[in-house]
Amino acid sequence: MIKGRTFVVFVSILMLSLVAPLSTSAHVHYSTPLSDDEALFRDAQSYAAEVGVSIDEALERLKLQSTIGQLETELRLQEADTFAGMWIEHTPTFEIVVQFTDYVDDTRMQSYIEQGLLTDMINVQTAQWSLAQLEANQAMAISTAQEMGVTVESGINVFKNQVELYVEEEADLNLLVEQAALTPESVLNDDTGMEFIKVDAFSTADANIFGGLAMSTCTSGFAVSNSGGTRGVTTAGHCGNSQQVVGESLSFQQEQFGGSSDLQWHTAPGNTILPQFFDGSSNRSVTGTRSRNSQPLNGFVCKYGKTTGNTCGFIVDKNLSLSFVPNSSATFIRVSNDGQDLSSGGDSGGPWFSGNTAYGIHSCGIGNDSCYTAINYVSGLGVSVLTN
Repeated sequence: MIKGRTFVVFVSILMLSLVAPLSTSAHVHYSTPLSDDEALFRDAQSYAAEVGVSIDEALERLKLQSTIGQLETELRLQEADTFAGMWIEHTPTFEIVVQFTDYVDDTRMQSYIEQGLLTDMINVQTAQWSLAQLEANQAMAISTAQEMGVTVESGINVFKNQVELYVEEEADLNLLVEQAALTPESVLNDDTGMEFIKVDAFSTADANIFGGLAMSTCTSGFAVSNSGGTRGVTTAGHCGNSQQVVGESLSFQQEQFGGSSDLQWHTAPGNTILPQFFDGSSNRSVTGTRSRNSQPLNGFVCKYGKTTGNTCGFIVDKNLSLSFVPNSSATFIRVSNDGQDLSSGGDSGGPWFSGNTAYGIHSCGIGNDSCYTAINYVSGLGVSVLTN
């Protein structure tokens, strides 16, 4: 869970060496791609070290994240009026916390998990605000701030059942507090489940040209193709449109930098694009994707970026809005890991993943935390992720 009042953003993006040797003259890290089991085993090693469990236990838990994500998708559809969010607890025991705004009893989740893998893992709790209410309150708050000429960023802290509105200037904080009819001493609006938080700096887009096997100013993302079969690679939308990979010039196709997306894609005429990415030590095949709604809160995910390499953390917010993204929707995903620095300049555009499954494209840094665009939004570019 994110704590503290300072969020300085460094945009990091994962580096996918999805691009196979783009030409015979190109020098690129290339190895036999990891199988699904090998890729998940590597992430399990990181997870086991992080939470202090065996590799076998880590593997079982990471495999369950897919089932947990499917459960969240179902609850969002079937229990929309009362579903208040859910997340994974990793310590001291592994469990799934599910919150509702109405009744809680031992039978509430029975029909969803009966004879399933999650039996005896569910902890049902009550909360004041449904997730739908929080999302509506967040949208209203962002719109109001924009009308007032106040620049904000925002997220939903499901753990605390509240919207968080981040402001950089003390004067802006005071304006919002006044607008919400709060006392000067208070920054929590109980009527909307919203907390106003003063931060040292907003998120910033990092497109750094230093170091690593990467694009000119960022990190390459996942391999994609359009409906006509033309292949290319993604990176962050805030990165420059003129990019090279391993000395090969790419051809810019399209970008979406606004709303829910910080994305662009490029083709590499005359070269070969493969559905793979580099995780820092090996290439991985992409065998699937996981949409935003199916990525469980507090799920364990990893990224690769040309500057910081392979880093991992836990999903703490799936409703993040960003000040540097035009007309930002509250759909970006925030990752944290107990103060560990997860990204830095030049990582932008790189892959977020679990095992061989694509989760997103790196978009920003927020202090030591980082954020990404969920992978399902690449459809807005008219492309889909290449998979094996």
